[in-house]
Amino acid sequence: MRTRLILLLICLPCPGLCQESTIKNTIPVPQGYQRQTYPGSSYSNWIQNLQLKPKRDIRNYRNQTVESGSYNVWRVVRMPLLFQSDLEQCADFAMRFWAEYHKAAGKLDKLYLFDYGGHRISFKQSGKSYRQFLKQSFAYSNSYSLKKGCAVIMADRIIPGDMFIQNEQGGIGHVSIVLDVCQSEQGDTLLLVGYSYIPAQEFHIEKAGDQYGKEGWFTVEGYTRYLLDNLNYGKPVLRRFEPQ
Repeated sequence: MRTRLILLLICLPCPGLCQESTIKNTIPVPQGYQRQTYPGSSYSNWIQNLQLKPKRDIRNYRNQTVESGSYNVWRVVRMPLLFQSDLEQCADFAMRFWAEYHKAAGKLDKLYLFDYGGHRISFKQSGKSYRQFLKQSFAYSNSYSLKKGCAVIMADRIIPGDMFIQNEQGGIGHVSIVLDVCQSEQGDTLLLVGYSYIPAQEFHIEKAGDQYGKEGWFTVEGYTRYLLDNLNYGKPVLRRFEPQ
C-alpha cells in the first residue's frame, strides 16, 4: 500500500506580493504625517491607487529605456503608452489619467478634454472612439490648454490629481501631477508629485531631495523651486479638472 503525501499550502498575508503595488500601499508617508483619504469614487482616490511597475525603468514611445540621469525616480506608474508616436508627453498624461479614470468608473459620458484654447470638448458628443478622442486631444492641445481650461485652485486646497502647470506664452510648457497628499498634526502639507516628459515616455514619480521636501515628499514651495531649478518653463500655477 502506497502512502500519498498531500501538501496543504496556506497563503499568508504578504504585503507587496499578494496585492497590487500601488502608490497608496507602496510609498510610505514621513514619520509624523498622515496620508489624506478621499471618497472611493473620486478622482483623487483613483490617482492614489495607480499601479506601479516593479522596476524603475522608464520606457519611451519606441519602447527604449529613457536615460534617467536628470530624474530622481522613486517609482514608475504601470500604464504603457497608447501610441507608438511622440504624443504622450507631460500634459498628455494629465489628460490620459483623467480619461482613464472616467473609463474605469463607467462615466465616459461625463468625460471632457480641451481644444487648444481651453474650451471643453465632450467625448460623448465627439463621435469618436475612446482611442481616437485621446489621440486628437494629445495632438491638438497642451499645457496651455489645461492652464486655460481647468479650474484655478489655491495651494492650501491641493488634492491628488491637481496639476502644477507652466506655460507663459502658449508654446512649450510643462505639467506635473500631484499623486498623493499627507499632513502633519500641525497642518504642514507634503506632496507626492510626478510627470512624463519628452520624448513621449512613461509617467514617473519624482523623489524630492532634502532641499525640496522631506523623506522624498515635496512641500508646495519646494516643488515650485524644484521646477524653477530643473524645468524652467515659467511660473507654476495650480489647476484642477472639475467633475461634470
